[in-house]
Amino acid sequence: MGLSVVFGLAVGFFAHPASGQAYRAWVGSSVQMAQLRPVGLDTIPVSQVVAASDGTLLHDGYPVQCSPSDVCTGYLPLSVERTFVATQDAGVTFWGTGVSGLSATALVRIRTDLGGGVAWPRSDDEFDAMLAYAQYVRGTWRARAGRQDVRSGLGISRFDGVSTSHERGALRFEAYGGRSLARGLREPSNEAARALDDFFVDQGVRLFGGAATVRTQRVTLTGRYHRELLADRSGLDGERAALDVTAVVPRVRLTGSVDYDFSFQQIGKAHLTAMTPLGDGRWIVELTGRRYVPYFELSTIWGFFEPVSYTEGLARVAWSPSSTLGVWSSGGLRSYADSEAPVVIQPLEDQSWWADTGARWALGDQWSVDARYRIEWGVGAFLSSGDVSVRRAVSSRLTAGVSAGAFQQIEEYRLGEGRAYSLAGHADWMMTDRLDVTGSFAITRHRDGGTVFTSPWNQTRAWTSVRWRVGSDPGLANRGSRP
Repeated sequence: MGLSVVFGLAVGFFAHPASGQAYRAWVGSSVQMAQLRPVGLDTIPVSQVVAASDGTLLHDGYPVQCSPSDVCTGYLPLSVERTFVATQDAGVTFWGTGVSGLSATALVRIRTDLGGGVAWPRSDDEFDAMLAYAQYVRGTWRARAGRQDVRSGLGISRFDGVSTSHERGALRFEAYGGRSLARGLREPSNEAARALDDFFVDQGVRLFGGAATVRTQRVTLTGRYHRELLADRSGLDGERAALDVTAVVPRVRLTGSVDYDFSFQQIGKAHLTAMTPLGDGRWIVELTGRRYVPYFELSTIWGFFEPVSYTEGLARVAWSPSSTLGVWSSGGLRSYADSEAPVVIQPLEDQSWWADTGARWALGDQWSVDARYRIEWGVGAFLSSGDVSVRRAVSSRLTAGVSAGAFQQIEEYRLGEGRAYSLAGHADWMMTDRLDVTGSFAITRHRDGGTVFTSPWNQTRAWTSVRWRVGSDPGLANRGSRP
């Protein structure tokens, strides 16, 4: 609540800047609606149950169990329900305080549950401060204080604290530290995990890290060290290092990274990608090799289950015979390491593969067509999906389109032998140079068999969003509008 009050006061102050002050801001509001169909344990009279040829008891095709009391129970689809949620985002950058090089940035999100039978994910988290920091730049030095994030080969690390960086010629140095925020959330680590893990240590986590970057004409090399400790320094929560490299050699661009987990004394994620144009540049070929190992902090028990790593090879080819047509295809093969689990009947498959292809065709200045097909064949899972969309620029400010697709998916949330077909319409309207409105409405039909989770029914989804930009953004100057 404290951050929301601070942000509200800041916005009020920015709205009436003093002489020499300037700001750039935007406000966006969106509303989403989705139909969901819960599955629950229900009772059925034995008179409504039939026996299949193999003796299985069924109710409308769903398996049930019956007791001698003439009452049968089973997990059956319940009535379709709707859920609604509204999200308000706001971002602002403010400078011109009278101190050269000083600015402030904030990015916040407010969620509102508009009702419905099912709660929208994270709708109970009403406020998030995604970024909220002050920055001071002086020459080659930069310092920040507040809520911020660091993006690197180790992922995205969010924290409340301070950071500083310094550039000197081809070298750049960075250091940061503060209270760690849980990965994927903007909450203190212990508070975010408390509801998920009863055995989590009831204290916060402190984060410390640094990086050094060397740039030459053809190579950029970054080494990073990252360490997290429990707040009372009684234990280690994680310690990792990463090396990222980008190199440009004649007609080939290489990017790669590797990280090392000191806690488990093992190499974690690693990848190397090579991209090159062929011929006159109308062909582009990209090859990637990847190794992936899930990472867990030491404050959770999940890492001690020894998650299985995998290695993967990917290839992508793109062809642009003209400025109006582009075609691409890609594919990959993944191999999982030995899980060392007991073998029952026969070993599980340890390889999976996927492939997809697509094209984009521009028909003049107004029409464009996109199409894509993807197939995945994994360990106990399968996906076949395709979609096509057509867009038309009705005017310089209005674009509208329709899309259609179909897919079949077999995994945890599956269609089984059934399929789903979808049809959607969408539009983007630039009402003014500073005000945009977008929206979409889609219907998905589940049919052709299915399971208890996907018997035939129509699911509808819709969303709309309004975004308004204000302030003295140089990009908005001289465009016929006022702040």
